[in-house]
Amino acid sequence: MNPYLPIRKVPLDYNGISSSAFAVQMQHEGDTDKIPEWKEAGVVGHNYLLIDNDGVRKAANQVAEECNLTFTHDKTFFNGRSYAYSMRSDHVCGEVAQNDDVALGMQFWNSYDGSKAFGFAMMLYRLVCTNGMMSKDHFNTYRFKHQPSNENWEESLEQVVSNINNLSNGSQNLDDLIKNLRSLNNLEVTTNELGRIRHKYIKDIPVQLWGKIVDLYTDPHNHIPHNGWSLLNTATDLLWHKENPTVSSYGQNATIVDGLCRAVA
Repeated sequence: MNPYLPIRKVPLDYNGISSSAFAVQMQHEGDTDKIPEWKEAGVVGHNYLLIDNDGVRKAANQVAEECNLTFTHDKTFFNGRSYAYSMRSDHVCGEVAQNDDVALGMQFWNSYDGSKAFGFAMMLYRLVCTNGMMSKDHFNTYRFKHQPSNENWEESLEQVVSNINNLSNGSQNLDDLIKNLRSLNNLEVTTNELGRIRHKYIKDIPVQLWGKIVDLYTDPHNHIPHNGWSLLNTATDLLWHKENPTVSSYGQNATIVDGLCRAVA
C-alpha cells in the first residue's frame, strides 16, 4: 500500500447538520476506469494536526541531514491509517557483549485516524542483525505541534536535532539502558527465571506471541545461549522483521525491552 498518496480533510455532516469531526480521505486509483477516487482513512477532530506521510518522511530526512550522526532509512510501515518511518545510525553507543554492538536509531510516526500523533522517538539497533529495540522507559517521545508550513516549524526541527545530538554525547537514561542490556547478557534464564520474567515483567503481551518467542528461544537448532540478552533478541527479531507487522508490533517491542530491563535493574 502506497503511504504517500494525496490526502484531504473534509467536514462531516448528516442531513445538513455539520459535525465537529472531519474525515481524512486518501486519493486512490480507480478499480475500473482508472479515475482517481477518494476513500476514507480515518476521522479526526477539528484541531488534529494532520500532515501527509510524505511530509513526515521529509521531516525525518531533514533531521537526519542536520544532526551530527549519519542516518540511513531502515524500514517504512503503513497500514492505511498509521505510518512509521525508521532510520538507523552508524553511532555505536555501547557493546553489550564481545563484537555485539548497539547503535542509535530513530522512528517518526503519523496517523490519518488520530491514533498516533505526528512525533518521533529515539531507539536502538543491534548491529549484527539490525533488530530494532524500542523503549518508553529510556527514550523520551517528542510530539510535533506545528506543520511544515508553520513559521515555528524550523524551531521544532532544531529542538529535535538538538535532542539527538545531546543523546549522542551520552545520557543517564542511555547509560542505564546499556547497563541493563549487559546485565541481561549475564542473566541465566532457567525455566523458573523464564516464568518469573513472563508473569512479573512482560505479562501484558499476548499468549500467542509469548508462545512464538519461547518456541524460537528454546529451539536447539538456533544454537543461542540461554540468557536474557538472547531472549530479548529472539523477541525483537520476531517483531522487527515480521513480514506483515502491525501497530501493536512496535508497542509490544517496547513492552518486552522495558520489561526485561526492569527484571535486571
